[in-house]
Amino acid sequence: MRQFFGSHENKRDAKGRVSVPAAFRAAWKEHPEMTLILRPSFIEGCVEAWPLPNYARFQAKLEAMPEMSREQVGLQTQVYSDAEEVELDAQGRILITGYLAELANLTDTVFFMGRGDHFHIWEPGAGKAFRDASRAAAPRLSFGGQA
Repeated sequence: MRQFFGSHENKRDAKGRVSVPAAFRAAWKEHPEMTLILRPSFIEGCVEAWPLPNYARFQAKLEAMPEMSREQVGLQTQVYSDAEEVELDAQGRILITGYLAELANLTDTVFFMGRGDHFHIWEPGAGKAFRDASRAAAPRLSFGGQA
């Protein structure tokens, strides 16, 4: 599966549907089933969207943790309890309502941010602020002694 790159804004309709950016939908070309797992992010204020095959890798990491450890139970609760499985409709839209829409303060416009194997869904102002803060922090990061 291809990676998710870029940032995009799309309108959300009165029913809570929003078109997933075409560049993101293209990542699924080889998968006939276009299913996403939506879940609250560990980054406050946004929703993570994971294509089902990529989420399975995330699940495998959880299952590799010591069974019934405090860490595994806590993380599994966070990863599964508030997650929703959604499918793209014929127009490439997903439905984001209820808890997840409230968590990310989604109204009429949605900001999508590529994160490699998944993507974030933000309220535009919050998403852009997070992106800007991340960019500002990036020059201070060191990768093996190289900037």
